[in-house]
Amino acid sequence: AEHRASALLAAAGLPVVPSTLVSEESEAVAAAEGFGYPVVLKIAAEGLGHKSDIGGVRLGLSGPEEVREAFRALIAAVPPAATAAGGTGPALAGVLVQPQRSGGVELLVGLVRDPAWGLTLAVGLGGIWVEVLRDTALRVLPVDTAEVRLALSELRGTALLQGARGGEPADLDAVAEVVARIAAFAETLGDELESLEINPLLVTGSRVEALDALVTWRTPG
Repeated sequence: AEHRASALLAAAGLPVVPSTLVSEESEAVAAAEGFGYPVVLKIAAEGLGHKSDIGGVRLGLSGPEEVREAFRALIAAVPPAATAAGGTGPALAGVLVQPQRSGGVELLVGLVRDPAWGLTLAVGLGGIWVEVLRDTALRVLPVDTAEVRLALSELRGTALLQGARGGEPADLDAVAEVVARIAAFAETLGDELESLEINPLLVTGSRVEALDALVTWRTPG
């Protein structure tokens, strides 16, 4: 789940958006006020790969009442089986509260274990553009910052990173350094790692920050 995957990345020194896992409305409001508005609320559940599929994300919440309403809606969106012992649905862990981020360019950084090639890196445009544009570059690990920088230059949307239409140009050296560190970290997780996905990795100038993450482990046997 995202809260566990993000904690794993943060413990490795990788840049991750701050977040607080809560289980009560009052805790959600306190966390939101600690971060400062606007904030984002997300369902935190084991076994739930894409939160948006069940309406599990609320963006741009600007006050306590919006946070309370969003918290109740998110909890209600999780199937009842998730909270029952032995249920077959995702296992509800609570709700994540995060500061809202805006602007910049959203990237996808994905690592998957290919049967023939081993861990393989995909880097491309992320967020809502992943399934629409399918604009990614692939590399077999290991990779260094120079190889990641080359992969970024191969994207059809690379102009977005260069500041197209008046946008802030991305620090491509900083982006490549973070992506290479993510890839190197994935290699340390052992053969049980099936995939590691960060979507989006938000790039705003020289700031590079993972806003969502998912780790999948192989099933033994």
